Amino acid sequence: MVQVSNYAEKAGSRFRRGQSWKINLFGANSNVSSPELQAFRLDFNANQTLDAHFHIVDQFQVFVEGDGTIGRDSVGPIVVHYADHHTGYGPLVASPYGMTYFTLRSKTDAGLNFLREPHVREKLQPTKRRHRMSRKIILSNEPVLADRTEVVIEDALDAQDDDEGIAVKMVRMGPNMQAPAPDTGESGGEYLLVLNGSIIHDGHALDKYSLLFVRADEAPPVLTAGPGGAEVLVTRYPAESEWMKSI
Repeated sequence: MVQVSNYAEKAGSRFRRGQSWKINLFGANSNVSSPELQAFRLDFNANQTLDAHFHIVDQFQVFVEGDGTIGRDSVGPIVVHYADHHTGYGPLVASPYGMTYFTLRSKTDAGLNFLREPHVREKLQPTKRRHRMSRKIILSNEPVLADRTEVVIEDALDAQDDDEGIAVKMVRMGPNMQAPAPDTGESGGEYLLVLNGSIIHDGHALDKYSLLFVRADEAPPVLTAGPGGAEVLVTRYPAESEWMKSI
């Protein structure tokens, strides 16, 4: 069954975590891995830095507000970053205007592993160490979105030989239009993140920043745009490695 997190119902639960602010959309803070979904919004403070690190699960990060850098790459609205489990990246550095991103995980992580820590290499597991950075994604303004007359699905990530299903796509729909979400294929499932307008799911409106997760063995849902149209980001995970299957 497709899992849903309505952002409007979660937005009021923002809390301070270190220098940042956080909203949990699926799951919660944890230092123990589990097969449960984990997704959250993180708002970095002005000039905040998070040192280079890795996680033990595959993840996407969707940068939506402010700007900054991740390693040598500039990030800002809207760029998507993917990293395999046990694959180091960073540091993340926010600009004076802060930096906001969504972290999307198909399974719950056990917490940060900083690359500067002693003996950190002893924690590493076999991984393909894939990094992917999408092209910059532009959203339609309100009248253009409302004037769309056909469904458009765009690839925002160049395909590579070892992708094993990794994909980042944008689905753009005019008012009240319908379209099936992209197929999960032989992947690790996919998140759908509403970035503009709204969609109607099971009779309920899901506005900006709401999330759906579709597992690899589930049929993708039919997306129905709200009265102002919708632009929905799709982040599809690679086929699960033996490590990811073990969680």
